Amino acid sequence: MIVATKYQKSLIILSASATFTLAGCSNSLAKLDDKAISSKEPSKQAISAASFVDLTPDTEAALHLKQENVALRDVDFAVKSTGEVQANANLTTKVSTPVSGRVIKVFVNTGDHVADGQTLATINSQDIEQTEADLLQNASQVRADLKRDLLQIDFDINQNRAQLGLSESTYMRVKGLLDEKIASQADFESAKTQYDRDHLTIDGLNAKRQATISLSNERLNLLTEPLKQKLHLFGVSDGQINEVIKSGKLNPVIKVVAPESGVVTERLVNYGELTDPSRAIFTIGDFNSVWLKADVYEKDVAKVKVGQPIELEVDSFPDQIFKGKLNYVADSINPDTRTLTVRAEVLNPGCKLKPKMFARMKILVGKHRVLTLPKMAVQDAENFKVVYVPLGHGRFREQHVKLGGESGSLDEVVAGLKAGEPVIVKGSFELRSEALKQSN
Repeated sequence: MIVATKYQKSLIILSASATFTLAGCSNSLAKLDDKAISSKEPSKQAISAASFVDLTPDTEAALHLKQENVALRDVDFAVKSTGEVQANANLTTKVSTPVSGRVIKVFVNTGDHVADGQTLATINSQDIEQTEADLLQNASQVRADLKRDLLQIDFDINQNRAQLGLSESTYMRVKGLLDEKIASQADFESAKTQYDRDHLTIDGLNAKRQATISLSNERLNLLTEPLKQKLHLFGVSDGQINEVIKSGKLNPVIKVVAPESGVVTERLVNYGELTDPSRAIFTIGDFNSVWLKADVYEKDVAKVKVGQPIELEVDSFPDQIFKGKLNYVADSINPDTRTLTVRAEVLNPGCKLKPKMFARMKILVGKHRVLTLPKMAVQDAENFKVVYVPLGHGRFREQHVKLGGESGSLDEVVAGLKAGEPVIVKGSFELRSEALKQSN
């Protein structure tokens, strides 16, 4: 029999004590680690806790739950999306001046309604002034040349008229003498010949006068028509050109008019500014129809195509549905958002829809065979959509689902359920409340 010494007993006690202490520390550390792990994964615990809902028989009976199987159906579906109202670019007009010049007056502001042909601004142009000066100079030169030529012709006509009067008097006198057999036939023929020659000379001078006028008009057209056409390109009207020619005074001011009726969405010019044809000074929009630009999720790409009808709602007019059609579907998916850009042209009675408005759109894509469930079966669970699958004996599984389009009281099921699976339809809201209670 071995008897431990007093020293050995002390060592044994210390050793046991240390072992017990280390074991206690290990258990404490383990508990701390568990707490740390659980604190890092609260969402997993919450999901796990909310994955199933258990009801007592009395509670289940009181809720009067009803279920319905998820089923494949041929239904008229609508693809939902959100987007932004935009001005219809096909009905938006950029207005610029046809000639370089300085703005001397602006008559409209942004937001004003304008009519087709209404004056928006007036421009004073040196180009117009120079062209009008050239026009007046050429017209004046032609008129001066015509006046000089006509003066000479009229002088010759007057001289020959006097000669014609003399020869006519001689002719008539010799004819009388011939009748009395006093003058000879030769004298009569000579007087008649001179009279006829003088008459022909007058006729020739009159014809020359008319030809000179015609040639002058042709020359006037030749010298002025290109300048008139240039003024037309500058926006000068025929009335203004004719007034300049008639008065001989330069008028280098033109009006910039609205090419169509609409609303001034941009005014980009002020009094005194220089402008030119390359610069838009107004933008006019016709808002009787607008565009809606939206993005469709990749899962719905196969369903959408140009020409499909759409319905549009905005918060400003919650009781009104605006209608239109898709007029553009992009050729490729946005790699960042995994969406497809679409655009619809929407009728806008009363111009209620304004650019930059946020809108909700439904694309009526027609009949498709898809997996569906009643909308009332779906509940919101934070960032998820959930339904409740009955498992029997008062237990229900909270199932996350991914939804697609909609058709009346039905939602399309994209993921999370299979055809034939039962889901709670009536009472799903109460089950969601129970799930929240049991997860706390």
